[in-house]
Amino acid sequence: MLGERGTGEGSAREALAERLRELREGSGRTYASLARRIGVSGSTLHRYCTGQTVPAEFAPVERLARLCGRSGEEREALHRLWLRADAERVERQEAGMAGAPAAGVGENAAAGATAGAGTETGADAAARRSRGRPTGTRALSGSVPPAAAAVHRDEDSSAYAGGPPAHASRSRSVRRWVKALAVCTVAALALVLVAASAGPSRQQRPERQPPVARPAAPPFTWTSDDHVWKYGCGHTYLVGGPPAAVPPPPAEADAESWATALGAVHAGETGVRITLQGTDERAVVLEALRIRVVERREPAEGRVHRMSSGCGGALTPRVFDVDLDVARPVARSVPGNDTGEPIPAVSFPYRVSVSDPEVFLVTGRAARCDCDWVAELRWNSGGRSGTVRIDDGGRPFRTSGAPGRPVHDYDFVTRLWVAEP
Repeated sequence: MLGERGTGEGSAREALAERLRELREGSGRTYASLARRIGVSGSTLHRYCTGQTVPAEFAPVERLARLCGRSGEEREALHRLWLRADAERVERQEAGMAGAPAAGVGENAAAGATAGAGTETGADAAARRSRGRPTGTRALSGSVPPAAAAVHRDEDSSAYAGGPPAHASRSRSVRRWVKALAVCTVAALALVLVAASAGPSRQQRPERQPPVARPAAPPFTWTSDDHVWKYGCGHTYLVGGPPAAVPPPPAEADAESWATALGAVHAGETGVRITLQGTDERAVVLEALRIRVVERREPAEGRVHRMSSGCGGALTPRVFDVDLDVARPVARSVPGNDTGEPIPAVSFPYRVSVSDPEVFLVTGRAARCDCDWVAELRWNSGGRSGTVRIDDGGRPFRTSGAPGRPVHDYDFVTRLWVAEP
């Protein structure tokens, strides 16, 4: 029975690792065998069980507990323990990020101030030009008709010349304006009647079409993670800032928050893990996986930073390789590897259900472009079919080539990023 002992302040990570070790030892299976069933690598599961890394999400922990036959209460206790361990991980990471030097901030602020001053000067010049506009322009753009101006001049001249009284001139002017307004109104009504008679008759208008029903939700769930490193250790990112402002390389589980904080871009390739599971026991046939490039740009600027913290076992999902540089990228099934044992390439179709999930690893490669791309999965189940777009939480995945960019590795002795000789 999984309890909640030893979960005091500062020890949630060790306590979670101890519970995971108990699950693994109680199952009687190897790391590689369990990892293949919960959709992670053997080395990643080993780091979870030894406390080197806290899982970035609870899903693999829950799958492990279900696989080992734990009850709902025990899984809830595991979830509470994981929440405490994850909070500790976030606090440690924020403390590390706060200590990183913020080079270049003063320069950016000065540049912003200069740009702001230039904009303000342009606005002042425009205002001065507006203030210097002749008063005759205002009179020309006014709303007083020339005829009305003439009427007022006649009134003034007649008053001084001893002509008819001013109210008589005003009455004649009003009558002229009323006649003109009546003529305009009649003309407008005539135009409306002509347009109505020239339009299609009631019988000729197309019938109103019934609303198109939206496609129903697919009978399976999916999640994606685009920070999957090759064999759990090898990956590169393009970072725009100076090396002195870049924190040390993170563990794979913390890569997403590390890259997001720095605005880093995947350099050369992006590993996307897609986990699929049916919502009930009915089988869902996955027929094809297509890759669509949404936008192509020139390779992004920056420096290449290589992540390397020691490799463990290989990833074991279904493996697909995509060349994003070609005009029409195709997801090709390629062989995988499980702790030295080759896994043959298996092409579509696949089947998933609530008790038979599937994990795909799609590696998008780019050398000559900065590409935004998505995956489109076609499915069929019980007479229904459709296509699901798989992306990064509503945004496309992004992979950029890095031709000729400087490469840096982290020196754990000097605690500095060092350029490759």
